[in-house]
Amino acid sequence: MIKRFFFAQLLLLTMAVPSFAQDGNQNTTADAPAASDAIVIPADYKEEGMASWYGEKFQGKLTASGDPYDMERMTAAHNYLPLGVKVHVTNLGNKKKVAVIINDRGPFVPDRIIDLSRAAAQKLGFIDAGKAKVRIEPYRPEAENKDEFVTIASVAVSPHKKLYGAFYIQAGAYKVKDNADRLIERLNKAGFHNTRIVRIVTDSAQIFKVQLGMYKTLANARKVHLSMGKGFPGTFILADVIQD
Repeated sequence: MIKRFFFAQLLLLTMAVPSFAQDGNQNTTADAPAASDAIVIPADYKEEGMASWYGEKFQGKLTASGDPYDMERMTAAHNYLPLGVKVHVTNLGNKKKVAVIINDRGPFVPDRIIDLSRAAAQKLGFIDAGKAKVRIEPYRPEAENKDEFVTIASVAVSPHKKLYGAFYIQAGAYKVKDNADRLIERLNKAGFHNTRIVRIVTDSAQIFKVQLGMYKTLANARKVHLSMGKGFPGTFILADVIQD
């Protein structure tokens, strides 16, 4: 089970650091698709990687969407897909498929791409294993058993090729701020200057998260993430608010 810090807290606890910059003007939000009542993701979106699940320990706690977590609902946490969007998740080991609503942020570890509710993990057949390799794709009504998912609202699929919003790359998380400062120095020496430290306060400790950003498209965040190479292992992309 992964200990989670909901990303909604980050907005309230951001600390200033020596340097912080946004994307250049070539990717302004003026280029983004017009807002609509439907939540949208690119029609050709596909992501493969490891999934985990979270259950009773988080039952009733608020998710990033503001809704209480219900482990018996078909929901999931993802680091950057729009909150409220519906996607298909397929277990690549047994080919079982479910539809889930993204209503939370996480998992905040580099080797996972999605954190599913207990109910979703049960249907995908990896409760006991704890994790499974999965594929995430846009929701398409014709691809599922409608009787099984009638309680989940439908969302639109966008023809646009980019996800727009506020994306960050998390480079590290420390209990001691001096360690976070040292990572900032390493990043700056490597040419990564748009950095910040986010302080998270828990009941027993405080965590200092080092992040790069923000980037206005997922494509830009991925480009920088790739350029970090092996010199900064364990990094991953996360999102603040997605603009549809």
